[in-house]
Amino acid sequence: MKKTEKRGWRWAYTKVRSLYCGRLTAIYRATLFALRGDTGRFWSHSGMMQSRLKR
Repeated sequence: MKKTEKRGWRWAYTKVRSLYCGRLTAIYRATLFALRGDTGRFWSHSGMMQSRLKR
């Protein structure tokens, strides 16, 4: 199994939460990641940094 196959909704949610984002932001971004493979840019670390998750 490839490493990217394990990267689903739960992985994205956990990753976004680890970047100090709120629950609603994490749910929204994880859903985007699961549907299209990209979260788009979002502010993390309490607004100090921009992040993005891609497959």
